[in-house]
Amino acid sequence: MSLTNPLPSSERQRICFINEPNNNHFIAMNKFIAFLLLSFTIASCKGPGSGPLVKESFEEKNQNMPMTGQQHQVKPVAVKADIKITPCESCITIGRLMADKKSFSGKTIKVKGVVTKVNEEIMGKNWIHIQDGTEAEGVYDLTVTTLQAASVGDTVTFEGKISLDKDFGYGYFYNVLMEEGGLVK
Repeated sequence: MSLTNPLPSSERQRICFINEPNNNHFIAMNKFIAFLLLSFTIASCKGPGSGPLVKESFEEKNQNMPMTGQQHQVKPVAVKADIKITPCESCITIGRLMADKKSFSGKTIKVKGVVTKVNEEIMGKNWIHIQDGTEAEGVYDLTVTTLQAASVGDTVTFEGKISLDKDFGYGYFYNVLMEEGGLVK
């Protein structure tokens, strides 16, 4: 039994199979399907941070951040400690410093206080927060940058240069900062 094509040769040439690579209809249909898939993908996108490759931690940390080129975060607020110390004779209290900060700008002063927080080795310096029980305009904490070490709870006297309005980016802005502080014995 021999298999023969029932269609005459002239008819066989006119029939076109959909999966033939040279078929223009096949190419057009593939482009249309790709267009539909792309359209559905774009339509289902929920904006920045919605793709499968985006880490959940990014969404959690930045869900309330404005969509701008530079993001500003709020730095943690210092907790007021119940401290009562007597300043040294040549020291300025934190309350006086904060009340009259412009007059101390660029000057080297001494401040005595209790260490309430220490951040070591940030930008090559230790960042030490001190309080002395005084305040002005609700500010009672002074941050000191130093190469020396201190521990939380230590009573210390620092001598250093006062800088105003220091912005280190990423939400770290200091209205008043003592830089290059040295421990005074």
